[in-house]
Amino acid sequence: MKALGIMSGTSLDGITIALIEADPNAENLNILHYKTYPYSDEVKNRIKEVSEHGVVDEVSNLNYELGVIFSHAVSRFLTDFGIDFNEIFVIGLHGQTIYHNSGISTLQIGEPSFIAIRNHIDVVSNFRSKDIVLGGTGAPLIPYFDFLYFRKFSPVALVNLGGISNITFVPDNDPSHVIAFDMGPCNMVLDKSAQVLFGVDFDKDGAFAMQGKINDEMLDYLKNNEYILKKPPKSAGRSEFGDKFFGDILEKFGKINKFDFIATLNMFVAYSIAYSIKNFINSRFNLLVLSGGGAKNKTLVENIKRLLNDFEVKHSDNFGIPSEAKEAVAFGVYAIRSKLKLKSHLPQTTGSKSDYIMGSLTYGE
Repeated sequence: MKALGIMSGTSLDGITIALIEADPNAENLNILHYKTYPYSDEVKNRIKEVSEHGVVDEVSNLNYELGVIFSHAVSRFLTDFGIDFNEIFVIGLHGQTIYHNSGISTLQIGEPSFIAIRNHIDVVSNFRSKDIVLGGTGAPLIPYFDFLYFRKFSPVALVNLGGISNITFVPDNDPSHVIAFDMGPCNMVLDKSAQVLFGVDFDKDGAFAMQGKINDEMLDYLKNNEYILKKPPKSAGRSEFGDKFFGDILEKFGKINKFDFIATLNMFVAYSIAYSIKNFINSRFNLLVLSGGGAKNKTLVENIKRLLNDFEVKHSDNFGIPSEAKEAVAFGVYAIRSKLKLKSHLPQTTGSKSDYIMGSLTYGE
């Protein structure tokens, strides 16, 4: 079966679409095409503004506007790769997270009806709501895919370096043994630092951070962050590590050299990952697989290797999953499973009371 997976994360890189061909258990998974369509600066700024300060009319309007943008991206993708919509069994749409209050509520927007009607394909969306209703934190959701695909490489830890860093530890072939949680901030704060201090969208390859020195006072302050020290299950978003978090750090340490500032933030991201692995995963293993936009940040990857020097660190690309498209691929697999009424969750990873069939189905017309 062929499916499209659509992911737009909290780092706001854009809309990543992946075309997969897979069986429901991802045992025979082929990634046929993938591409990221960047958000315009205007849309990116509106998402940030609504996420931090939005009121009801702004949220509602943006929900429909993003639905149109997602629909156009799907149409472009089908055209770019010469794909007939009749080939697609289903689409998995994660949507754009604009609010996440762990265990209380979560909201991903981007009206799926635009995609379903304009592209004549069934769409599964609203993946996180059932988890909240069942007493879970609402995130992370990728661990079930990590288990399906990477269990043959176990024991292995999958670290996604997106807006937030998260981890899935797959110790063996038993799904009840999987551990997963959001570890802390990643591109959300690194990109913000590059934008505010250097006037660019992000720190390409970690080049700015590479030129700086670690400020011990700032790093010690960050190490005591309440979320980092909290035991899982836990999930995070802009409420924990958005503009307010960055603004507080900038106010306290903004006088230090800007290269040192971003270098220290980069090290803090790596530290939060190393701390989580050493303190919250009580198993012996030595394989770490990176994915997400942060996997391209050479300084961050080197900092992770330095702090976890006993581990073999690889990228998901080495295992057949492009690091840029891993989450989009996962939601494609989940969409197939949901349309077939198959459950796709590991309750212990979010604290939910049970597993469940993910999402809501919007029929194509």
